[in-house]
Amino acid sequence: MEAYVGVDACLDSIEREEGLQLAALVAANALLASRVGHHDAAEAWFNLAIERASDLESKAALVYRSSLAALRRGLTECIPRLEQYADLDSTLSAGLNATLATAYVIADRQHDAMRRAYRARDILAGDAPASQRTRTLYQIAYVALRTGQFEEAKTFARESVESARRHNDYDIAARGYSLLYELAHHIECDPRAALRYVEMVEACAAQSGDEAVRAWATMAGFYIEIEAGNLAAARVRESALKAVDIVQSAELTSGTLVPAQALRCAWRRDFAQAYRLVAESGESQPTPEFRACRFAESALFAAAAGNVEDARAAIESAEWTLSHSSCNCRARIMALAYCTLATGLALGVEEAQQRLQRLERLRDEASPPMDAIIVAVREVYENWRGASNHEALLDAFASLRVQYFGGISMMLEALPVPA
Repeated sequence: MEAYVGVDACLDSIEREEGLQLAALVAANALLASRVGHHDAAEAWFNLAIERASDLESKAALVYRSSLAALRRGLTECIPRLEQYADLDSTLSAGLNATLATAYVIADRQHDAMRRAYRARDILAGDAPASQRTRTLYQIAYVALRTGQFEEAKTFARESVESARRHNDYDIAARGYSLLYELAHHIECDPRAALRYVEMVEACAAQSGDEAVRAWATMAGFYIEIEAGNLAAARVRESALKAVDIVQSAELTSGTLVPAQALRCAWRRDFAQAYRLVAESGESQPTPEFRACRFAESALFAAAAGNVEDARAAIESAEWTLSHSSCNCRARIMALAYCTLATGLALGVEEAQQRLQRLERLRDEASPPMDAIIVAVREVYENWRGASNHEALLDAFASLRVQYFGGISMMLEALPVPA
C-alpha cells in the first residue's frame, strides 16, 4: 500500500473539505509524500496547498517547507516563489531568506546568496521565532562557507550546533558539524580537528539513526586515517563501510574513497593502478581547487608510473585550473606540491624548480600540516638534484607523521628517482 494518499484518488474528497481543514489535509499529504521520497506527488500537493492556504503565514510556511524539500534534491526552481515570500512581513522571514540564500548558492549566484544571508542574519538577531533559529543558523553558515566567508561560517556553524544540541535536533547538529569538518579539513588544513568533527557527526548519526549520515562520516574518517597512515584505524572504518548502505553521491565517493584507495596503491608502488583510479575524476570535483588537486594527483601517479604523456597533460590541466583559482586552501597547496613532484619525474628536475618556488612562497600563510608538506616536497626535490640531505629528508617525513600525514609520507618515500 502507498505510504501517502494518491493525488488523483483524493481530489474529490479534497473538494468537500473547507477552510483550514482543507489546507491542513493537503499540506499533510505534501509533507508525507516528501518524506517517503515521492517527490512528484509532494510537489503537486505543495502547489495545491499553497494555492488553497487561507492566509499569508500559512502560505509562507508551505513555501518554506516545499523549498527545503526541493533544495535537498539540488533543485532551484523554487527561487521565484522564495523571492516573492521572503520579502513579505512574516514570522518566517529569517528562514525564508536563509533558504533563498541557499538556493542562490546552488544556482551559483554568490553575490545574491551573500545579500540574502546577511538579511537572514539581521532578522535572526531580532524577533525571529526559536523554532526556525537552528536551521537558519546552519543555512547562514553554509552560505558563508560556500561564498568564502570562512570566519563567519565557523561562527554560525558553531551557533547552529549549540542550538541544535539544546533542542535535541541531531539532524541539524550533524550538518553543522559537517561544515566545521569542511573548514578544519579543507580551509584550516587541520586533519586532527577534522577527524574530531567527523566523530561528532557519527555521534549525531547514532542518536538520529540516520544511516546516510553515518556512511558519510565513515567515508570521511577513512580518508583522513589513510592520509595519516593509520592502517588499523582505517581498517576499522573500512569494515564499518561494509555494514552500512554506502549509496552516496558520486561527489562524496570521488572525494574520499577513490583518493584513499589510490594512495594505498601508491604505498605498494602500484602507481599505474593509482593513476587509473583518479584519472577520470578531475572534472567532476566540486571546486577549482579540488579539480586542480585531482589533476595534480593524476599527474604525479602517471609520472611515477612512467606515463609521461598523460602526466604532462594532467600537469597542464592542473596549472590551467589553478590559474582560475584564488583560494589558498589545502587543495591548492596540495595541487602545487603534486605538480612540482610530477614535473620533476616526467619533465626533469630542473623544470620543477619554478613550481617549487611558487609552492615555498605559500609557507608564511600555511598551517603546520601544510608547511610540513611543503618542506617534504622541497627535501625530495633537493634529494633528486643530488643533495646529501638524508637526515633532512628523514626529518621531513617524520614531521609529516606528526602532522597526521604519515600516509602521504609513505607515498613520497615510494616515489622513484627521476632518470
